Amino acid sequence: MRRAERDALVVVLAIASGSADGWSYFGLGHAFVANMTGNTVMLGVSVFHLHGDFLHPLISVVCYCVGTAVGTLLSRRIPPGALWTRGTSWTLFLEALLLIAAEVAWVATGHNPGSREALVLLACVAAGIGLQSAAMVQLKVPGVATTYITGTWTTLVNGLTLFVGGRPRQAAEKAKLEERFEVQAAVLACYFLSAVLTGWAFRHAEALVGAIAAGAVLVVAAYGALRD
Repeated sequence: MRRAERDALVVVLAIASGSADGWSYFGLGHAFVANMTGNTVMLGVSVFHLHGDFLHPLISVVCYCVGTAVGTLLSRRIPPGALWTRGTSWTLFLEALLLIAAEVAWVATGHNPGSREALVLLACVAAGIGLQSAAMVQLKVPGVATTYITGTWTTLVNGLTLFVGGRPRQAAEKAKLEERFEVQAAVLACYFLSAVLTGWAFRHAEALVGAIAAGAVLVVAAYGALRD
């Protein structure tokens, strides 16, 4: 697999994360599945908030961590210099399976799951995003994360600031930084646009809400398996 292909797959995974966060927050109990910072804040606030909901963010954090642990075990064996591995693809196939199961249940409940059903769906989606996060950490794509987007924003702005500041660099290093900026910008744009698309789906095609994330991950897993 070429580096450009790997980077394109990473960008597609950002589509899944942005859509999954929108789905979980607006459809599964106002908790995030990729933004653990937000969940941690909601957990803390709920300690003293009279009507604070601690269960949804707690389930999301716990299942995300479980998914991350499993994903780490599945994708940890990466040869030096490898851009993609079979373990990465299998990890993403497992994520896709969890997301597809949640989408089927979402449709079966008429896009309005009860409190218990919503918790189960939230657990599945959070575990799936945890799997993806672990797989991306193992790949060590410089300055890019497809789930905890704050990290991508930070490294992009940091790099651009240093770049514009005119710090002397070799031509090869400059080209490498520019390439990284392109990937980071694409990840952020796709994360945002997938959230917009998910908002549209909630309004006009609720049956497709979960299919956006599931479809994106399945495409990446299948392509990666064919090309690793």
